[in-house]
Amino acid sequence: MPINFPTRASTPETPKSESKPKQPKYAALSVLFAVGAIALFLVASLIDSVQDYSMYILVVGALLLVASWGIYFFAGKPSSKEMPEEKEKEKENVITVIGCRGCDRREERAFETGDYMFKELGPCAKCSGVSFIRAIYLVPTKKE
Repeated sequence: MPINFPTRASTPETPKSESKPKQPKYAALSVLFAVGAIALFLVASLIDSVQDYSMYILVVGALLLVASWGIYFFAGKPSSKEMPEEKEKEKENVITVIGCRGCDRREERAFETGDYMFKELGPCAKCSGVSFIRAIYLVPTKKE
């Protein structure tokens, strides 16, 4: 019987419908520009009656392709003014639990970079046994 651990996307505070990544607004426009560029490249190379204008058609197709890439890479990103607010809201409270092999001492502290399960931290303050990281867990925060 598999064990299903709760994930951030399925916590009661965050419904699954809100956790799905949103598609960029301008994705259809980006695809349309790319398809238009391909169509112009085909027209310029396959139709003999527009050979005199083929250079112009190829330049317009290349510009459409560059515009498509620009929309794809830059239009979907949030502005830098919105980022700090979102990071502040999504700041997670990760706790590291420190235990001792010699006694049953338990201590909690904020997670630090480099923490991992069963990492030895040195001697215990109570019994001079070996202190180690017993658990690391996330305390869910409520979003307003």
